[in-house]
Amino acid sequence: MRLSRRFFRLSLSGLGLLASTIAAAAEPAAAITDLNVRSGSGTRFRVLDTLTPGEVVDIRECRRNGWCRITHDGPEGWVASNYLTTAPGVPGGGPECRLRISRDADGPGFAFACAGGAAPADTPASEPPAGDQAPAPGAPPVGDQACFYVEPNFGGASFCYGAGILPTLNAQFTDKISSVRVFGAGRARLCVEQNLKPFCRNVTADMPMLGPLMNDKASSVAVYTGAWVEPNLTGAAPSIHATGPLNIPATWTANLDNGVMGGDGTDIWYRVYDPATRFIEPQNGALLALGDGSDRGYDGCAAADFTTDPIPLMTLPVGSFVCARTDEGRISQFRVNGYAWDSLQLGCVTFAN
Repeated sequence: MRLSRRFFRLSLSGLGLLASTIAAAAEPAAAITDLNVRSGSGTRFRVLDTLTPGEVVDIRECRRNGWCRITHDGPEGWVASNYLTTAPGVPGGGPECRLRISRDADGPGFAFACAGGAAPADTPASEPPAGDQAPAPGAPPVGDQACFYVEPNFGGASFCYGAGILPTLNAQFTDKISSVRVFGAGRARLCVEQNLKPFCRNVTADMPMLGPLMNDKASSVAVYTGAWVEPNLTGAAPSIHATGPLNIPATWTANLDNGVMGGDGTDIWYRVYDPATRFIEPQNGALLALGDGSDRGYDGCAAADFTTDPIPLMTLPVGSFVCARTDEGRISQFRVNGYAWDSLQLGCVTFAN
């Protein structure tokens, strides 16, 4: 993937965005997080640039599915409206405001809605005020996902996850989840022990406070759509196809199926532009899934939401786990054991599935 020179200098990519079109005069907005600008209205389109938190853009049009076309001091492209807030200086605005796409008697439109009630004074009135609704999380997801919070009313530390299984939670969230929000057709299942056992509860609508049987007791979770289908997490995992350490020099590629550096069939690329801008990028049809960085094992990785997006190394502290699907279709997982600008140390296991 050929990225813009400006993107090379940025250190963190965000979630991509998507989009029946709503055109309007340019509306200024600001990014609330590092945010990918893509060539089309969806994550399947290539990344052209990345907005930094607070960077101001002009919204040119939006689509009903939540993607907006923007212009700014960089390549024009599409971003997810969930990650835009009012531009600095807008009366009544602030980082808690979110862009909302709506359709009323006057036709389609978009406006900013702010937690606590009123919309900013100079935004269109096509979006009803937020009223007494709980504020949206800092970076609400796009698509069928769920967000988990350690405090009631969607407060405190949180993580969001797409369709898939987390058979174990990391220490930050084990026995600490108190509220859950669901997006799109997403639903959540929380269980008191690892591997979705033995007692679980399904959450099909926003839950500002979990009941006493589940509050601060979840050790594994799943996100799903439709009816819940019990997975087989107790059967024997596939045998190991390959395992061992990988020490990948800067700009080199590695094969997760056999541990070989370079050559045909490599799966990941340690892509380095400068010491502050480094990525792990899937190659040759391989896919990656970061999730919350926990050790998900075979079952969790097999159910992960894989993408072709590169993962910024800045988002991978030592000890993080990443799931992969190799170019040969095997499920793999690697742990970040350490890195420097000129090398990346991983511990990898690839299953013979």
